[in-house]
Amino acid sequence: MLGTYEGNDLTGIGTSNDRPDVLDIDHLMAQALHDADLAREVLAMFLEQSGDMLRIVREAGGAMDRRNAAHRLKGSARAVGAFRVAAASESLEFLPEDADEPSLLDRIAALHASVAEARSAIAARLAGADARGL
Repeated sequence: MLGTYEGNDLTGIGTSNDRPDVLDIDHLMAQALHDADLAREVLAMFLEQSGDMLRIVREAGGAMDRRNAAHRLKGSARAVGAFRVAAASESLEFLPEDADEPSLLDRIAALHASVAEARSAIAARLAGADARGL
């Protein structure tokens, strides 16, 4: 079944945009050229890949590797409208190389929290879409 998007109505993904910093559906739909099927596919890809991307950020061997991984996660988050993830990624991306360990750990923890929140919101939307037979 082909999903539709009219204004704030996204059949199969939901209409609530109460927390656009967590997941901005209007932004996602603009990125997906108002194609609900494509939006669901992009959300599913982010859900599947964001955990691996977060692991790469966390396990990076050095500041440059961590910066590059945070940059990739930031771009992916912006594409789906997960702006809190993008902000946390950017904060880590621009952390000075000589930053102390507590600062690094605080930013990684903030990134973890924002990714978990976005993944939860995405999973709920996709599960709701499945419950409607999409």
